[in-house]
Amino acid sequence: MRFPFTFMGVMALGIAAWVAFYLAGHRGLDPFSEGIAVLTAVISFGFGAYVLIRRVRRGPQH
Repeated sequence: MRFPFTFMGVMALGIAAWVAFYLAGHRGLDPFSEGIAVLTAVISFGFGAYVLIRRVRRGPQH
């Protein structure tokens, strides 16, 4: 069953988008907080893209 992993990939992309939109609207954050948020968005986007691209390339059984 691969559904939970696909769902996790979609959720990771959603979290990355949410953090990016949050950062775009809140430019007054201190540099450390902004760095943590950017790192979170990059990691979430990378994980989500990896999971979904792997799913598309290998099919539902892998």
